[in-house]
Amino acid sequence: MRYKTEEDVKVKFLLPYLREKGYYQECMDFEVSIVVQEGRKSKTIWADILIYTSVNKSAPLIICETKAPTEILDRKVREQAISYARLLPRIAPLVLITNGSQVQVFHTLDKSRLSQLPPRNELDRDIVRFVINEDQRNALRLEAKHELFIIDDVKTFKSILKACHNEIRNNEGLDPTAAFDEMSKLMFCKLYEEKENPQGNRFRTSVFDDSMDRLHVNVVKRILEEAKKSEDYKGLFQQSDQINLKDRTVSKIVSLFEDYDLGLTAFDVKGEAFEYFLGDTFTGGLGEYFTPRNVVEFMVEAINPKIGERIIDPFCGTGGFLIYSFELVSEKIRLHEFSEDEKNKWRYQLSNQSLFGTDWKERTSQACKMNMRVHGDGSSGIFKHDGFTDVPGVIEEARFDICITNPPFGSIENDPDVLDHYELGRGRNSQARAILALERSLSLVKPGSFVGIVIIDGVLNNSSTKYVRDYLKRDAWIHGVISITSDTFAGYGAEAKTSILFMERKGTEEQSDAQNPVFMALAHNTGYAPNGDHIPGNALPDILMDFKTFRKKKKLLGQHDESWITEEVEDRLDAEFYAPIKVKVVNVKEIRSDVERLIKEIRKVYKSLDGMEAFFEKMKTHPIKLGELLDVVDEQVKLESDSLYRHLGVRNWGNGVYCREEKLGREVKSKSLKQVKTDWLIYNRLFAKNGSFAIVPEEYDSGVVSNEFPTFETKEGLKNGDLIKRFIVHSINSPQYLAVVEARSTGSTKKSRGRFKSELFLDMTIDFPISDDDIYIAVKYLDKAAEFRSHQTKLLDLSKTLREGAHLLLPKFV
Repeated sequence: MRYKTEEDVKVKFLLPYLREKGYYQECMDFEVSIVVQEGRKSKTIWADILIYTSVNKSAPLIICETKAPTEILDRKVREQAISYARLLPRIAPLVLITNGSQVQVFHTLDKSRLSQLPPRNELDRDIVRFVINEDQRNALRLEAKHELFIIDDVKTFKSILKACHNEIRNNEGLDPTAAFDEMSKLMFCKLYEEKENPQGNRFRTSVFDDSMDRLHVNVVKRILEEAKKSEDYKGLFQQSDQINLKDRTVSKIVSLFEDYDLGLTAFDVKGEAFEYFLGDTFTGGLGEYFTPRNVVEFMVEAINPKIGERIIDPFCGTGGFLIYSFELVSEKIRLHEFSEDEKNKWRYQLSNQSLFGTDWKERTSQACKMNMRVHGDGSSGIFKHDGFTDVPGVIEEARFDICITNPPFGSIENDPDVLDHYELGRGRNSQARAILALERSLSLVKPGSFVGIVIIDGVLNNSSTKYVRDYLKRDAWIHGVISITSDTFAGYGAEAKTSILFMERKGTEEQSDAQNPVFMALAHNTGYAPNGDHIPGNALPDILMDFKTFRKKKKLLGQHDESWITEEVEDRLDAEFYAPIKVKVVNVKEIRSDVERLIKEIRKVYKSLDGMEAFFEKMKTHPIKLGELLDVVDEQVKLESDSLYRHLGVRNWGNGVYCREEKLGREVKSKSLKQVKTDWLIYNRLFAKNGSFAIVPEEYDSGVVSNEFPTFETKEGLKNGDLIKRFIVHSINSPQYLAVVEARSTGSTKKSRGRFKSELFLDMTIDFPISDDDIYIAVKYLDKAAEFRSHQTKLLDLSKTLREGAHLLLPKFV
């Protein structure tokens, strides 16, 4: 069943799903309002469905949030729903979110995910009462309020950043990346003033204007010069860096930022807004340095960094892996039962001694530093440096607990000194940096430590790179290989097919080709369209649950239907090679029964055609132009970005309308398309000569087509409009009329050849029954003839399936 709206998901999917699990409507409330107050701010939120433990509705059990089928169940949706559950007068212990194709269930307390919604008979009454005390419940409510109001703050901050960026672009004429550089400097100056000079903050319009009027000094440029000399901010900007903007541009940005206190703004607000700004800039021309958020979250959560571990990304780009690692470890410190002094000690270590990264591009490494600074810190460990060489005393081999990275693809290393340092480069004139990155990543971690890396599939399966795989199997335990769709990076300018590889560095005494069982999975959807837009259906969260279970228990949870364990790896390491072959199950007895039933039906239809020849010989007709019977109809619909549209086509030889594909509005190049209605006559102008005329069936009502598909309705006032259209379609799809269509089709180029325009169609003359009764009988016979052919086609398909079933009965080759 297809769902079009959020209400469809709620009524047609979620309620039946809940009933199947034992949750009944008498224990539910719908559209539950919750009024939330934080300081002077207040807002009313609405929970779609609240399920209680009993019909008296005193103890909440599950809060359910439904989303439209096109919406994505991302981290923001999850956090919002958990906040709602925590803000109820009595906390609901479970949260369910769904868009009709995916269902995700979370514990409200620790935000951990369950593999599925437990059946009702497995849940005790008022779980929360037995799990947490009142103080803990109040703490959760405070956090939920914070999360809830953050959503508004993120929107505000995003709008400020966008306004500032537009000001730079309009006043200075800079390209997006150059504008980003200048924006970063100004934003840093504001952060610096709020932290270092809170009482005499100079990042204010009054101070800026006064300094310009009296001293002819741009005070923001002065702030940057001071910050560059500070030991606390060493390395964030080069000594030669300057603000390269007109004074009036700087003044305008100061005024836009003036009422927004970044120092009081939560790191998650600044971080999300800045990352949005960063992503918008870098996907505009520097996409090679940007790893999609879904991949970042999956890889970091799969490795699961612990408090105190040292993490390195030698090709850090804009810092996605390091930032998300910072967020996860920060949360662990917050939730751990440390004293406040211990928590501060671990926070300091996380910010200053745990996160390290290198990138050899000036702009990218600086963007990473700024990104980390905005997210909370860790920026002191970021260096503009070649990822294949050490930073003496800081980034050296065997010093790290985790390496997680997305190395450069398509680039070649030919520096003899670098090549000679690596086993996979030694003795060669050049080597792909993606291959050297594998060795570099393993060398940076201690024996027994983990590496997560995005790797091009050619390294995993080409015969020419077998030596690389031999090296990996000798020096590393391969724990997981997850194949990801090529659409994942397509929006960032990368077309290569890639996989995610998880491995553990072996100790010297363990070096051999021996391997333990390996987790593998296929992710056909990672939440991204080829143009980089977010789409529903991301499989990575389900694969993550399977991988975590594999790491703990060496067995599968079964959350994702294309996850499996490969007991023994061979020469290749790509997941597709080891994917279980799905043998089609064919029940031969059922197929034989279907064949017998269909033969009886064919005989019955065949008998109903008795008298057809005699009827058509006697039927009286008169010539009539189709333009006297039909009018062109054209209903254009403007495509909405987040709406899903069924793109229809017409099969040849009278085989009717079908759905070619479903796409979101943002995935379609056209801004508008033609929307069709039930019972309209439709044909394909390019393939009209092949019998592509049809009537739109009810199931495809409101589907869309391009202008290559003319559509028609019978003229107003004509009786038996539907019969008239059906007779026309049967007639035009017949050989004698298709010969006319082919002769009249026009066009001289390859693209336009054979196009049968609507005016030619309406000018066409057919023999049409004079009597209304004859129209009815003629259409009845023609429908039966079409049904006869349809049954023949089904019988042919069944015979093929029967043959396949017979083949599957043959003894298996072992």
